[in-house]
Amino acid sequence: MTDHHPDAGKMVSLTFTQPHPGGRILLMLGQHQAGAVFPPCPTEGGRWLWRWWLGGPTGMKEGRAKTELAAKNAILSQARDWLRKAGLQE
Repeated sequence: MTDHHPDAGKMVSLTFTQPHPGGRILLMLGQHQAGAVFPPCPTEGGRWLWRWWLGGPTGMKEGRAKTELAAKNAILSQARDWLRKAGLQE
């Protein structure tokens, strides 16, 4: 007998939304906030910060990127890895 999680293979959407112009760009996993991309800050050398927070303290990851697109791609990579481990599909 194989025990499968009831959500295994379930489709989940990954979307970006920016509630406030010029503010952080949220990565939504379905209807849940899973991470964000933050606009460049002069104290960070003009680099974009991305942060993935789904999975609690041990699952939190963050990094910096030269462009908004690079930051979005980095956080999408984290999201897709998390989905794969959870047995979910984008």
